[in-house]
Amino acid sequence: MRWRPSISPRLLLLVVQFVALCSIPGAFSSRLVTLDTIDIFTTHEWFSSKPTVFFRCSGDNQTNLPDVKEANLIYTFKGEESWQPLTELPEKKCKRCGLYEEDMFRNDVFDEWELCSSDFKDGKYIHFKEGQFNATLLCPNCTVSAGMTHIQYI
Repeated sequence: MRWRPSISPRLLLLVVQFVALCSIPGAFSSRLVTLDTIDIFTTHEWFSSKPTVFFRCSGDNQTNLPDVKEANLIYTFKGEESWQPLTELPEKKCKRCGLYEEDMFRNDVFDEWELCSSDFKDGKYIHFKEGQFNATLLCPNCTVSAGMTHIQYI
């Protein structure tokens, strides 16, 4: 008859800590932001060419929105497109983000703003810039404190 070796206290402590950490809601959840809908009200093109619209946050790569070509048309997305997600947000810190139109000399700015995990109420955030665009962003793992608004009008 063979006796099983006892589990070392260090290994047991490591397993208990791992289980405890995994049981904390949101401990490993990522705050991925996807584009749900967008409606641009104007383009900055002088000629009748189709604009190249893109989203970018500071420190991130530019994300082109290849389908967004016409003004005054609501584009709806599934969040599964090859260019999604737009960005990933940290829990406690905001990112400076914006919506832009590519231009030959200098990119045109639809708007730039601070995007925070706490802006999302029930996983949804609406950003409206008068005369420019209306966009709905989704982040299921982002949360808002009670009493905070989730729609930003500029």
